[in-house]
Amino acid sequence: MTQLIDRMKGAGMRAMLGKCLAVAALAVCLVGAGATVAYADTVVTVKPKKGADAYKVIQKELDKARKKASSKNKYTIKVKKGSYRLSHHLSIYSNTTLDLSGVKLKATKRGGHMIKVGASSKDNKKGYAYKNITIKGGDLNNNGNKATAVLVAHAKNVKLQGVKVHNSKDAHLMEVAGVNGLTVEKCKFYDQKQNKKAKVLTLEAIQLDILVNTHMKQYRSEVLPTKNVTIKNCSFNNVPRAVGSHTAFLNSYTTNVKILNNTFTNCKSSAIQTRGYTNCLIEGNTIKSTPRGVVIETISETGTYLASTAVKEGKVKSKVSRKYKKPIANQNIVVRNNTISVKGADPFFGRVENEGVRVAGCRLKKALKKTSQTDAIPKGSYYASGVTIEGNKITTAAHGIRLDETRNSTVANNTMSFNGNPKKVKTGFYGIQLLNNSTGNVVKGNTVSRFCTHGIVVSAGSSAASIEDNSVNDAGSYGIVVLESKASHIAANRVSNAGVIGIYIMNGGSAGAIEGNTVSTVSKGSAISVYNGSSADRIVNNRLTNLSANGIMVHRKSCVGVITGNAITKAGKYGIYVDEGSRPKTVTGNTIVSAYKDIVIK
Repeated sequence: MTQLIDRMKGAGMRAMLGKCLAVAALAVCLVGAGATVAYADTVVTVKPKKGADAYKVIQKELDKARKKASSKNKYTIKVKKGSYRLSHHLSIYSNTTLDLSGVKLKATKRGGHMIKVGASSKDNKKGYAYKNITIKGGDLNNNGNKATAVLVAHAKNVKLQGVKVHNSKDAHLMEVAGVNGLTVEKCKFYDQKQNKKAKVLTLEAIQLDILVNTHMKQYRSEVLPTKNVTIKNCSFNNVPRAVGSHTAFLNSYTTNVKILNNTFTNCKSSAIQTRGYTNCLIEGNTIKSTPRGVVIETISETGTYLASTAVKEGKVKSKVSRKYKKPIANQNIVVRNNTISVKGADPFFGRVENEGVRVAGCRLKKALKKTSQTDAIPKGSYYASGVTIEGNKITTAAHGIRLDETRNSTVANNTMSFNGNPKKVKTGFYGIQLLNNSTGNVVKGNTVSRFCTHGIVVSAGSSAASIEDNSVNDAGSYGIVVLESKASHIAANRVSNAGVIGIYIMNGGSAGAIEGNTVSTVSKGSAISVYNGSSADRIVNNRLTNLSANGIMVHRKSCVGVITGNAITKAGKYGIYVDEGSRPKTVTGNTIVSAYKDIVIK
């Protein structure tokens, strides 16, 4: 460095270089009770007394950062390792990191929240006002207080890294609303209690909420979307519900949410529940000992609000409509490569059955009445659409995957098995079910095993674009059933050890082509049955064997266009049976071996 200076010509140049070196040097000075500040990105070390109330000494430095921190001079408030009490929540502001590595904070019984983004009292900021905030490390024990431990709203680029949050009662562990950019990584959320008789909605450990007074009274109300959220490599244990939402604004979506590689254990209701999301990826998570795994909702009859409510409360204008609008065709929600094991009763929703994955739209036949927990939402079909459920491994005591009021979605390459008690079945448990006007969906490449009622079910006015290349093993009654619904293409499926019928089109159901399927071993009935006013265009090129009754049966005023190219062996009664009033147009080219009678058409 001396040689460089010597080579410079003139005292002016040497003086300028001296100033630059002075600015680059680290200037350290003493502040407060054992606190130090580093210039440039400023670091402050706070040293509360052992076991003392740390609120004032930490908040003092956070308040200084509020005044001095900027995008060019970010502040880090580093608390000395140790265990401390916290009598009041800490308020954190823009361009600030709170480093709690090795620190345990326990709220006093008179405490409430533990950390809040924004003003200590009600915050009146609007928009994404607070920016670049990080909470790093720390053990936040909320000590059973009935208040959310961590509150984040009106903010952009917020991070929680390696934080433990636990021990809230009848409150969330973390609540977020109106945030653009949130990362929660390698954190632990646990021991969150909710009174089973409490007249509140099921509480998430992390809730992505909305800015209305009934849910986020600590902040100004505003129709401010939450977006760009990542929750990854975290663990959740012994909480009512782990991640998601039970609120939404009509016609305003929570978007770009990733829930990745987390572990969920002993959730009392569900592990993940989304409401009103688009562009959402739920991948690589492990869920166990939970009544429901992943629940995707559009809106609900509770917790849905109009934009006008937030506008009236917060005096912030919004262009979001309060009228019914047709949902987005491709909501782009992906539930992929998760391992899900569900069992146990949900204490908050007594009638809810175990489900690995549920996708649920909402059809309102009339407008809702306004209550304290919902607005007067207009009537209409708020269907889900563009959902992909792929590559998941599901073990369930009831249902595997269910699509309800869901359109143009795909259930592919999932593996699911039933491990519940068949004696407790009242209405039927299914591997995959489409219900309530779920239309245009694809079911392909799935393996469904040991379900005590049916393997794959299309029901209640639904339709499947295709049911293809699935394996259904050991179904208690029906392998694949289309009930009062439609399936355009049922092809290349493998059904083995069905209790009653392999492939069943019934009660006004219809199928386009039933082709290239293999049905082996049916204990009580037929391989393929078209029943009670149902229809199929073609039953062709199927392989049907080891049947207690018939290979193909068409009865009770049903209709089939073509029955051809089928290979039927070891049928206990007839190879092909068509009763009175049910006539196929063409029966030809079928191979039938070892049946009581080959073909009977009455």
